[in-house]
Amino acid sequence: MALVAIWASAASAQVSVGQTVRPPFELLACSSPTAYEEVQVSVGDGSGYSMPVSGTLTSWSTNAGPGPGQSMGIKVYRPLDELRFQVVAEDGPRALTSGGRNSFPVEIPVQAGDILGIFVPANGNAECRFGQTGLGTDFYRYNPGSSPSGAVVEFSPGLFGTEERLNAEASLLPPPAVSSLSPSSGPIKGATVAIGGANFAVVKGVAFGGIPAKSFSVDSEGQITAVAPDSSTLSRVSVAVTTAAGTATSSQTFAYEGCKVPKLKGRKLRAAKNGIRKSRCKLGSVKKRGDATAKTGKVAKQSPKPGKVLLPGTKVKVTLAE
Repeated sequence: MALVAIWASAASAQVSVGQTVRPPFELLACSSPTAYEEVQVSVGDGSGYSMPVSGTLTSWSTNAGPGPGQSMGIKVYRPLDELRFQVVAEDGPRALTSGGRNSFPVEIPVQAGDILGIFVPANGNAECRFGQTGLGTDFYRYNPGSSPSGAVVEFSPGLFGTEERLNAEASLLPPPAVSSLSPSSGPIKGATVAIGGANFAVVKGVAFGGIPAKSFSVDSEGQITAVAPDSSTLSRVSVAVTTAAGTATSSQTFAYEGCKVPKLKGRKLRAAKNGIRKSRCKLGSVKKRGDATAKTGKVAKQSPKPGKVLLPGTKVKVTLAE
């Protein structure tokens, strides 16, 4: 197998697997009255056709030639030995628009080491390869017919297409990773959290303790801003991000903060104030009944009732009596 080089933009979480024709190379016509499939087993330079990591293919592309009526598809092969490969997924065949680059969205889970290949239907008339790279290490294998997903293909023992490469490229999205939560705590209602990490592309969901976020926006492939769901408890929860390539859960937890109203009945005002402050509440209005004073009176009534979990800073009203 060939040395694999990953070409990827620093701004993108996705990496390119395979290659499409580029100058000065020329397209090679691939047409046959019967279908066939091909897998690139070595490449001299540039992006290889083997998956460098596990993840999900999110799209694939090919450059079509000028002729009409072109069609082609891709397959993902899992090597079993030098000649035998299992077809783990496929897409197509797709009708191609002549004279330009054709791209197609997909969601195909792959494992590290899987290989991107192509298939051409009968009379597909596609430019499925490009050649004369000048590198004797460019080889592909050939098989007549088109094997379905799950089938084991035994390719021809000879290496084909010296100095030729398959005209197919795919975008591979690695699994997401969550590295930080900022802030790591917030109110029980309306908390906004910046989630830091990597590979935040094709994001399908964000959850706090298994409950979907109220909303989220993908700021970049390294950050998501999410509004946490409301909570009725002062709990700590993990945060999970799900993309087309899988789910990542934070090791750091998000702490819900609030005012858990303490039981104040029978306390003098000073003790009541301390209990309110420790519970992240605030003292509201203080009423006095009869001869009660701030020093002599004890809490006879409070509002809200004890045990309620409310927003931080919620005011607790008390009534003092002798």
